[in-house]
Amino acid sequence: MELKNMLFYEFMRLTVGPFFTWHFRLKCEGGDNIPDEGGAIIICNHRSLLDPPILVWEVDRFINFAAAAFSFSIPGSAQLYRWAGGFPLTIGGGKESQEQLENALSLLRRGELVGIFPEGVESFTNPHRVNRITQFKTGFVRLAWEARVPIIPVAIAALEERSLPRIPGPLVKKFFPHPKADEGMAFISYRHARVRIGKPIDLGPLYDKAMTKVDFDRISGRLRRIVIKLYNGEDLDRFVYGTRPFDINKDRV
Repeated sequence: MELKNMLFYEFMRLTVGPFFTWHFRLKCEGGDNIPDEGGAIIICNHRSLLDPPILVWEVDRFINFAAAAFSFSIPGSAQLYRWAGGFPLTIGGGKESQEQLENALSLLRRGELVGIFPEGVESFTNPHRVNRITQFKTGFVRLAWEARVPIIPVAIAALEERSLPRIPGPLVKKFFPHPKADEGMAFISYRHARVRIGKPIDLGPLYDKAMTKVDFDRISGRLRRIVIKLYNGEDLDRFVYGTRPFDINKDRV
């Protein structure tokens, strides 16, 4: 993250952060699970546009947030992402996608934090679904494996969720390349939000293994189940406080 991004990031933390924390009544568990230094990938569920700023307020280190490439074509959000040090990341293949992945790898290898929401844009197409955490994309596991950095699972859960006015389909479709864009998009606001930050998951035993897509899918699925546990407040002794050991390769979630 460049100095200008850090200055904007810190300015927002100091000016907006206290009001934000008070208004949304934020509480955090496991804040000390973020390492003081070294590269790592933070993964988190994603039900609201509030999720990135909530992580900004609750994590002391700077986070380089990855966002869908189309987000950088939306007026307003594009500038905000760039000012805060965000970067586009897609895993659809091609030269542009490869360059974005290389950028993410470079950040991790320089010892920075990268924030990824593995549900992608799917989390916004139907925020009132019964299953509140949709399937994870698997690219973040490959990134962590290639960069040889841990993955830190995080969940944001709210006691109250409030629906904001739905954005009409024609306006959404202009910027959002998704089959359900015609239906519009509904956003959610939080009250009494709780952030649970899990213990870093070390992929060290897998670094020298020839990994396949099946292996990445398996690890991604286990990490999704950990995020669900954090969201529901279950098994916190294993995943937040570490009073019970956990091995991502051997133990059931």
